[in-house]
Amino acid sequence: MSWNWTVAPGAEALARALAGSEDEWFPPDLAAVVRENSVRTLFRRDGLFCKFFKKRPDQAESEWKALRHLSAAGIPVPRPVAWARAPGGGAVLATAEVAGAVPLKAAYRRELLPAVAALLRRMHGAGYLHRDLHLGNLLVAGDAVWVIDVHRGRIGPVGPRDEERALGQLAYSLSRTGTVTDVRRLLAAYRPDADHAWVERILRHADAFRRAHLASRTRRCLKDSSGFQVAREADGLWLVKRPASLAEARALLARHDALCGEGKAVKALDARRITNAGGFYVKEWRTSGPFRALRNWIRGTPARAAWIAANGMRVRNLPAPEGVALAELRGRSVFLAREAAGKPLDRYCREDVPRLRDRRPFLDALASAVRRLHFRDTHHRDLKANNILADGPMRFAFLDLEDVEFRRVRRADAVKALAQLNAALPLLTRADRWRMLRRYAAGFPLLGDLRAAAREIMRLTVRRRHNWPGGGPAK
Repeated sequence: MSWNWTVAPGAEALARALAGSEDEWFPPDLAAVVRENSVRTLFRRDGLFCKFFKKRPDQAESEWKALRHLSAAGIPVPRPVAWARAPGGGAVLATAEVAGAVPLKAAYRRELLPAVAALLRRMHGAGYLHRDLHLGNLLVAGDAVWVIDVHRGRIGPVGPRDEERALGQLAYSLSRTGTVTDVRRLLAAYRPDADHAWVERILRHADAFRRAHLASRTRRCLKDSSGFQVAREADGLWLVKRPASLAEARALLARHDALCGEGKAVKALDARRITNAGGFYVKEWRTSGPFRALRNWIRGTPARAAWIAANGMRVRNLPAPEGVALAELRGRSVFLAREAAGKPLDRYCREDVPRLRDRRPFLDALASAVRRLHFRDTHHRDLKANNILADGPMRFAFLDLEDVEFRRVRRADAVKALAQLNAALPLLTRADRWRMLRRYAAGFPLLGDLRAAAREIMRLTVRRRHNWPGGGPAK
C-alpha cells in the first residue's frame, strides 16, 4: 500500500512538503515531535502542523471532514491541507500552523470570554458539535480564538441537550483556570436572555464532567503510561509510579521483609504488617485463605485500594502519602509509599496543643482539612485521629488510604466521620469542638441545621468511647 493523499483545493503547494517525500519525514523525527502519547504523535513539517493517528485512521478522516465543514462555514479553524492513510497503519493529517497561537488554557484572559462565546454560538449554528470542548482545544492568537482537535465531534444539527452538555464540558474546564464568575460570564455572553434553569442545567453538566474527569485521572495509576509502569512478573503484579523503578520498589519490599524478620515492624498483626525506614513506609496485607481470596477477587486487595486512593488524593490536591508502588504477590498484597511528615493527631493534641498560645488557627485548619476532604467527594470510612498526621498546627495528611473512597459524601457519612474524629481527639474543650464544627460547616451546607447535627455527632461520639472521658460529656 502506498500513500494516497487527499489535498484541499488551493493547498497543493503546501502539500508538497509531505507528498512524495514520505521516506524523509515518516516516522516523524524526534526533533520535530511536539507531543506524543499512545494514540497520536503531533509534529511539525515545513510550516505544517501534522498529526499521526497511530491506531484510529478513521479519526484523521473525521477531523478532515470537520475541518472542511467548519472552514466552509467561516469558523476559525486551522486551514486543512491534506490527509492520507499510512501504509503500515494509522493516518496523517496536516493543517497550516496558526501563527503565534497558544492554547487558551495557557494564555487565559477573561476579556476573551465574549469571543469564545461567539465562536461556540457560530459553531453550533453551523451544525457542528465538539465532543471534547475544553480550554486546551481552543487557541488564541491576539484577540482571535480558534477551535482545534475536531476529530471527536459530529456534523449535523446541534439540539438543546447537546448544546447544554457541550457548554457544561467547557464550563468545567474554565472553572479549573478561571472562577465561577467567569463561567457565568461565558454563559451570559453565549445566551444573554438565558433563564436561571438553563444556567443550572449547564452547571450540573459541568459537575458531572468534573466527577468523570477526576475518576478517569484517579485510575490512570492502573495503566502503563508515562506516569506509571505496569509489570507482570513471575512473582506477581507490580505497579510503580515513575520515576521510581521496579528495582527500587523491589528493594523497598526486601527491606520491609528484613525488618519484619528482625521483629522491627511498626505494627505486626495476623492480617497486616507495617514498616517504615529511610523516608518510606510499607503496608502489607496477607491475602492467603479462601475467604480473603474471595473478598479480594470481588472487591480488590486492600493494597490496591490504598494505591488508587493515594493517586486519587493527589489528583484532588488532598494531603496524603505519595504512593510509590503496588505489589500483588502470592499470598500478600503490598502498598509502598513515601512517608508523610508529622505525628498522629491524637499525640499532637496531647503533646503540642497545650503549648499553643492560640489554638484557634489549629482548630480552624483541622476543620477546614476535613471539610475540603468531603467537599471534594472523598469519604474516609475510618477518620480517627490516629489516621491523620499533624505536621505543626496548620498542616495535615490523611492515612489508612485503603479506607478511602471517592464518591459524593452524604450527610450521614459526614456525621459519622465527624463523630469518629470527635471521639478520638483528646484534651479539646467543648468550645474547641463547637468552633471546629462551625468552621467545617462554613459555606458548606451538607449538615443542615448545625445544632441538630451536633446532637447526632455527640450521640455517636459518646457511643464510641475513644478519648471521650468515660463516655460522658466533654469537659
